[in-house]
Amino acid sequence: MLMEDILTQLRAPFPVEKLSWRVGNKSNWDNREKCPKDTNKPVRANMLVYIDSRDVQDRLDEVCAGLWSCDFKEVNGRIVCNLTIGKITRSDGAGDTDFEAEKGGLSDAFKRAAVMFGVGRYLYNAKNFNTWVEYGKDDNDYTIVDKAKEVLKPVAQQLGIPVQTYEYWLGRIDWADDMILLKGVVKNARNAAKREAWNTGKLETMKEHIEKKEKELKKDKQDGQQDK
Repeated sequence: MLMEDILTQLRAPFPVEKLSWRVGNKSNWDNREKCPKDTNKPVRANMLVYIDSRDVQDRLDEVCAGLWSCDFKEVNGRIVCNLTIGKITRSDGAGDTDFEAEKGGLSDAFKRAAVMFGVGRYLYNAKNFNTWVEYGKDDNDYTIVDKAKEVLKPVAQQLGIPVQTYEYWLGRIDWADDMILLKGVVKNARNAAKREAWNTGKLETMKEHIEKKEKELKKDKQDGQQDK
């Protein structure tokens, strides 16, 4: 598989249900006193979107299983992850997190290194959207996360504008020039269809393209054998 194809597939958006939110900055909140600055005004949180490191691992395995590896090292108190795909290595690091410091630092460094290959990079576009969520009377930093999943669902959907479109995969199927390549393309196309929830019409059309291409390749093989 060409590196260009690998990068295209790595950049694909994740299903909305795979996205998580955490509290970033708060408005009308006294961090020292742990209470609202003005009790007559609501407390609001600017929510930050992220993906779990296990989902990043799954994406790498799905797209380039056996072609990727990673290692970690400490540089000036920061954990740096070197992520290698094929012969290309890209690195990024993170400081220890407050929660399970070492484990969190490894996870963050790994995810940041993956971003260098495009995995989840589109999530940084969340800064262009309104991701503030208002605390209710009984809300806390835990319940606001669940609330954000519902309130910010439209934002999550807009962030996930598909990188791998339906038309892209039809083209890849039509361009395949041997059965081995076609099988690989079909496998990735079906994974994309599952992620992006293609409708029945698109799935049927894809099936027709696959069957047509298989017949063409079999005919080309038979014609080649007869020529010999």
